[in-house]
Amino acid sequence: MSGNVTPPSSKRLDLQGIRGLAILSVLGFHFYPSYFPNGYLGVDQFFVLSGFLMCMLLTKTENMPVLSAFIHFYSRRFKRILPLYFLIILCSTAALYLFFPETAIAQNQSSAIKALLFVSNRPRTGEEDYFEKLSLAVDLFTHTWSLSVEIQFYFIVPFIFVIGNILNGFFKYGYYCFLGEMKVEIMTK
Repeated sequence: MSGNVTPPSSKRLDLQGIRGLAILSVLGFHFYPSYFPNGYLGVDQFFVLSGFLMCMLLTKTENMPVLSAFIHFYSRRFKRILPLYFLIILCSTAALYLFFPETAIAQNQSSAIKALLFVSNRPRTGEEDYFEKLSLAVDLFTHTWSLSVEIQFYFIVPFIFVIGNILNGFFKYGYYCFLGEMKVEIMTK
């Protein structure tokens, strides 16, 4: 027998399948919107999947000291996401100055800054429409909104998780009920 035994993969194939379906639905929406009118819901699938995976990862760090858990969590997330994200922003900005007309530069400069600060999901006005911006194809950074949401989620959820782990019994349930009620209140406004 050979000594080359590979350890089993830690990736769950069921979640990879859901991720694949989400990718296909988003691509279908962007390239064939008449055939995939609800394909944008694939982004929602990514958000739910990301939240589930984040909770799994945070649960594994429950017994670690809080600071170590935060460092472990954030270093893994940011090492995976930020280098490529910043490279894309850099290349898009370079392409903006090299290939786009002068009229597109001002709007894209502010969008690039919003993308760098992970706030590109925040509309400038109440009338701003994401789908209209996509169809006009003027803003090179429109697509960064979903990663902005993801990063904002990464900044908030670990703190919620740590506070929940500090509390016990009735207080823990009360805390999560309070957060759930706040969410409902925010969503109904």
